[in-house]
Amino acid sequence: MRVPGIVAALAMASAIAAAQQRVQPVQFSQEWYQQFRGPYSEAVEPFRIIGNIHYVGGANIASYLITTPQGHILVDTGMTTMHNVIKSSVAKLGFKTSDIKIMLSSHAHFDHIEGHAAMKKLTGARVMAIKQDAAALEAGKDLSPLGDEGWMPVKVDRVLKDGDTVALGGTTLRALWAPGHTPGCTVWTTTVPDGGRNYSVAIFGCGAPNGGVKVVGNPKFPTLAEDAMATFRKLKMLKPDIYVSGHPQMLFAGKIERMKAGERPHPLLDPGAQAWTKMLDDAQTAFEKRVAQERAQSSSR
Repeated sequence: MRVPGIVAALAMASAIAAAQQRVQPVQFSQEWYQQFRGPYSEAVEPFRIIGNIHYVGGANIASYLITTPQGHILVDTGMTTMHNVIKSSVAKLGFKTSDIKIMLSSHAHFDHIEGHAAMKKLTGARVMAIKQDAAALEAGKDLSPLGDEGWMPVKVDRVLKDGDTVALGGTTLRALWAPGHTPGCTVWTTTVPDGGRNYSVAIFGCGAPNGGVKVVGNPKFPTLAEDAMATFRKLKMLKPDIYVSGHPQMLFAGKIERMKAGERPHPLLDPGAQAWTKMLDDAQTAFEKRVAQERAQSSSR
């Protein structure tokens, strides 16, 4: 007599699991998370990239230290597992973690800002972020279309808007609002002197929404497709001499030792922003295809 009840319960559990799989992006798996907590966060030797910009992150999760005579700026803190990696890297470069005065972020996803709270506690640095991601940082929740796991909440000391600048010790960074990947995704731009010339630099961490996220007709983000397309158009207007990214392993491949050696022309130099434009063109083409596929599937139902 109990069999039908068991069958019904199993059927219900199966239906719920199937529904969750349809709603949640495919990235939500232990294997997917492990790459961030494991190999991506592993320590690598820090190095100077260009001017006063240094790499102090993990193997494939970036953290950039921008040094000045009045203290330092840290862009992204990565995973909590990277906290000691960053501390050690800053020291190896001859700087003090206690001199970090400002903390910025590329976007509010766990793999880039999970370490914010611990780093703020250690340094007392002022946290600054564009409004939409500032809300996520303070809530300790992923408020992006991905809706991934959260982090320890952190107080935001200055809420920014598109075009705002952050200045310290003669260095100025400009916040370029680039929504899509997260609501407050930010590309940071600056100009640094090096070897008798100035280089325009972009710190890139914002593209289309994560794979598996519903783009067309997303009830929480009804303008998601339009927002992402506007971001691609906006970023193409930039023409950085050099760009770096939030997951830089491929970008840095074969170039780290050359950067350490001070090779010129710089290994990351991008004449005419050709590589920058191609990267954005490729990402936009893939996103447009994705949008078209979702619209086709929606209209066929």
